[in-house]
Amino acid sequence: MGFLQVRQLRKRFERVTAVDGVDLDIEEGEFFTLLGPSGCGKTTTLRVVAGLEKPDSGEIYLGERCLLSHSQRVFVQPERREMGMVFQSYALWPHMTVFDNVAYPLRLRRVKAPVVRQKVMEALALVGLAGLEDRPAPALSGGQQQRVALARALVFSPRVLLLDEPLSNLDARLREEMRRELKALQRRIRVTVLFVTHDQIEGLSLSDRIGIMNGGKLEQVGCPEEVYYRPATPFARDFLGKTFALGGKVSRPANEGLEVRLDGMACSPLQVAATSLPSARGGAPAAGDEVMVAIRPEQIAIWNSTPAGIPNVVPATLEGVHFLGDRYEYTVSLGSVTRLLIAPASQVLKAGQRVFLELKSEGITLWPRSG
Repeated sequence: MGFLQVRQLRKRFERVTAVDGVDLDIEEGEFFTLLGPSGCGKTTTLRVVAGLEKPDSGEIYLGERCLLSHSQRVFVQPERREMGMVFQSYALWPHMTVFDNVAYPLRLRRVKAPVVRQKVMEALALVGLAGLEDRPAPALSGGQQQRVALARALVFSPRVLLLDEPLSNLDARLREEMRRELKALQRRIRVTVLFVTHDQIEGLSLSDRIGIMNGGKLEQVGCPEEVYYRPATPFARDFLGKTFALGGKVSRPANEGLEVRLDGMACSPLQVAATSLPSARGGAPAAGDEVMVAIRPEQIAIWNSTPAGIPNVVPATLEGVHFLGDRYEYTVSLGSVTRLLIAPASQVLKAGQRVFLELKSEGITLWPRSG
């Protein structure tokens, strides 16, 4: 049982089901991210947890305390849920100073003035804004406004911090900086975080665990490495990062050592472990089954000549070379199909060159041809 528990959460807007039976168990001190495309239901889930939306059904518990239950007719108001929230737009009061913005939640709770000042100054120091308490909120940069919103969410020591795409309005360089600062801050104060984003890099770099959402449902929950390298569904596979996929047919079943012969390619069959099957699919494929062989491009090694004694090598031809600064992007043809590959800037190859691609066994996943 998690510290923050969400059970069978459902929310409809007219004919659209925004959240469809979501279950979550988030541990105390965990940084948990809901990751998915726009319209997948992640922000609606966050707003229901915050108490800003009333769901059609479901239950929410924070520790032993019930915050929401239709069967028990419980609905705790947002300000009584012990949760701080940072909105995508920051939602700062433009007519207030930095101090007054951060102090607002405390004054709402009728905290005495000397305590308000102490807690506000501590919160501003925590986010690196000491000395800016008298500045008008609109006079701050985007990064500083984001810090003010974070200080306001933390000033009353919430048990859970809710973050709704708080970095999306920052430029790329500042977003990277704030991403590091946010993770360092969370580790320092050990607050439980429920974070919502569509940005894959944010999700992978910040999270202890990730829940991938699609169509109001959770497709997969796991640590960043698990959801990236061992996706459970075709959506989870294709939403995170790039996928290098080739069609093939099983030539030997799993109980005899799984082999897959790639379509239209004059190369030895791929040797694939039974563990390469996605966890959401039961049963191993039989001989003759058509499958998709999927692997992340960074788990493919490029050789200038046939490597000796290495399995899963596929011949290819370089069709295009694109320099991206820290790496090269190569367009390769394999039989009648073309795919993209990534290689470090130190590995310089030329268009038209014949190469050999080593598909790392540990990086391969197998899928039904329809997936």
